[in-house]
Amino acid sequence: MIRKTRMSLVTFVLRPVVIVLLFAGVFGLVYLRSNVTKLEYSLGELEKKKVQCLRDQKMLFAEKTSQLSFARLESSPDNRDGFILPDRLRVVHVSKDAGSLPRYASLKQKHVAGP
Repeated sequence: MIRKTRMSLVTFVLRPVVIVLLFAGVFGLVYLRSNVTKLEYSLGELEKKKVQCLRDQKMLFAEKTSQLSFARLESSPDNRDGFILPDRLRVVHVSKDAGSLPRYASLKQKHVAGP
């Protein structure tokens, strides 16, 4: 009789503990899975932000290089009057053909009068 009461007491206490542990395990797995999914979304957003930052870095580097090249042209010792963009009407194009005359490289397509 003592053994029966002891066994029933153990099963009476052990059964709810096992059920509680089972539910805690299931909810723990669901919680971990949702946190992993949330971390994956965060990593995806950070990856997009990284790509955008790299794109911005490349654009800023190109702009910096462009600015430095203009600054070098303006400060060169050969260019004492400053950097001046050429006028398209005054630019003359000479082709390699011996029979052709120089012509203006402007949009008007007028040929220079020959000698």
